[in-house]
Amino acid sequence: MGLLRSFAKRVVSRIGGGVGEVKAGETVGATPVNSPVAPLPPPQMRPGRAPVAVTAGEEGPVADADALANLEAGVQEIKERVEAGEPVVLLDVREPHETAHGVIAGARLIPLGQLEARWKELANCDEIVCYCAHGMRSLSAAELLRKKGLFNATSLEGGVAAWQALGGTLKAR
Repeated sequence: MGLLRSFAKRVVSRIGGGVGEVKAGETVGATPVNSPVAPLPPPQMRPGRAPVAVTAGEEGPVADADALANLEAGVQEIKERVEAGEPVVLLDVREPHETAHGVIAGARLIPLGQLEARWKELANCDEIVCYCAHGMRSLSAAELLRKKGLFNATSLEGGVAAWQALGGTLKAR
């Protein structure tokens, strides 16, 4: 639920920050209610990413949920949540020769090349955080899982390298 909460906070802050009724003449942020809504700043983009789609709806800007959904999960947050015992399924998508050097404790192992055939093994998971060595293959894994309908899949930003840089340990397989 932590990723969902942080996602919701980001969406709310991007589309105006306020919830509830606003009366004519009041201001929301720095924008008067009776004036046109100022355009949102351009999204921060990483190479190869599609821009965030934001359109005007009856009640203000409406964001395309798929475009806004953050595909990457921060290492610090995931590490803290795992250490606190939250039910996060860690999915190691590295190859067996890589996992032989250790995996994050409790991780499930499905190499990226097998994920297309084995994704249904994860269908009942509440939250899935994919990881690999540096975060590139895990992005592909999270995208594949989302295309299969598992919208709770994310990629661990920076992978095992970032995990270990923050003091995270690996367990022998």
